[in-house]
Amino acid sequence: MSSKHAAGSPMRFERTLLPEVEAMVTIETAPHGVCHLGHKDAKDRRLRLDADEQGTVRFHARPTKDAKPIELTLDCADAHGATVRHTLVLRPGLPAPGAEKAAANHAPAGTLRRPLAGDPMALSDQELLSRGYPPRPDPAKHPARYARWHKRVSQPFTQVTPTKVARPEVRFSKTMTATATTPQFSPTLPLPPPLMPSPMMRSPMMRSQFNASWNTWSGAYLTRPASQFFWIEADWKVPGVFNFGNQPYSAAAEWIGLDNSGTDLYQSGTDSECWFIPFFGGWTFTNYWMWIESLPFAPWALPNFPLSPGDSVSVDIFVADENGQTWFKDGYNGGLTPADNSVWFMIYNYSKGLSYWGTLPTGRYSQDGYTSTGYTGSTAEFVVERPTDTDSGNPYPLAFFGLADMNSCYYADALYGNDPFRLLADGSTPFDGNLTYINMQDSATGNLLAMPLSVPDPNSPGGYQILWIWVNST
Repeated sequence: MSSKHAAGSPMRFERTLLPEVEAMVTIETAPHGVCHLGHKDAKDRRLRLDADEQGTVRFHARPTKDAKPIELTLDCADAHGATVRHTLVLRPGLPAPGAEKAAANHAPAGTLRRPLAGDPMALSDQELLSRGYPPRPDPAKHPARYARWHKRVSQPFTQVTPTKVARPEVRFSKTMTATATTPQFSPTLPLPPPLMPSPMMRSPMMRSQFNASWNTWSGAYLTRPASQFFWIEADWKVPGVFNFGNQPYSAAAEWIGLDNSGTDLYQSGTDSECWFIPFFGGWTFTNYWMWIESLPFAPWALPNFPLSPGDSVSVDIFVADENGQTWFKDGYNGGLTPADNSVWFMIYNYSKGLSYWGTLPTGRYSQDGYTSTGYTGSTAEFVVERPTDTDSGNPYPLAFFGLADMNSCYYADALYGNDPFRLLADGSTPFDGNLTYINMQDSATGNLLAMPLSVPDPNSPGGYQILWIWVNST
């Protein structure tokens, strides 16, 4: 479902989509274009779509069984500010043979990194990094993390061009507001004591969390490292989102991060957006995209790193030097050193065979009129969030995702060097740091929106994965 056109020329595109099936739609416009998908009768909402290096715009659409043809506009501005309006006509029916496969396989530009050949233990971390492979965990101390690493280096990946596009209209972080049923607190200060959970909800295999409730976040939150949290990693499947209750727009983001103040935060994850148009029998449009955020700056989208619902993704964030090597005061532990001047992001999409590597400075820096305070490593987070509308300052409704997951969850404290800790369960006492699990509860209505469950992780023996249950929407 992809068509090319001369950059800057208004075009009319027509697509046929199978009813009740979410399908990818691709359109070709100017490279690096910033586009907005809209409809004349839905003036209060447009869906932002960022074109990749080759000018490909991607989104997903699902017509209902009663849907009628719908005409949309796609307004695009190229890198020089020139604008063009395309027309897109979608209709329910039987797509042309091979159309969906052609759309899904429209790969972004990048450099092919082949599987690691020979003895996987033969190269040093420095040699691995120079050849495009991530640092290798110790197979004896951390066999589960080594297996995760070996999976990465054993398959080919296209290392995409590390382009970032600012998305100032949305935030994936802001100072959390506790609900009326929870004592007021700042997330960067010591947390209140855990609330007493219901005995019938606690079992050795699955635990529902009742430590605290926050307005926009749900998940696991770690504070009070012995030195500095400097590494965090996790894997998950991109949550598919659906129309529920005919909300015009809703979203659900899943991410991991280090630090959590208004001028000190480094995080990355996926955002799943759902835009519902009730006209013409009902159409749902979804957008799945990968992002990086470092406060106080706007989040950056990664347009060369396309996503689809259900894609298996992996994110590592760690502090090291500009070559990816972490230096410790005592050689192998004891805390970070001034040489550790970069926060690294290593992001993988196993389903599409894509990888993204990028860095941000650990020190104080200024950009676009904002200034960061630099990296501290005071907190670590594994989170599902309802993003915030920058203009209004209010969170969007939480998109209906049913069940979301996150596994292979590890974090590391620089005092103990390259010896990460598994994420533990609610009610446990980690060796390092304070662990709190958080429900998402709307502070205005009191509605419970999402609840995390800690479940033994088969990919991390002795550790726990997180399952999020969508509960309600506002």
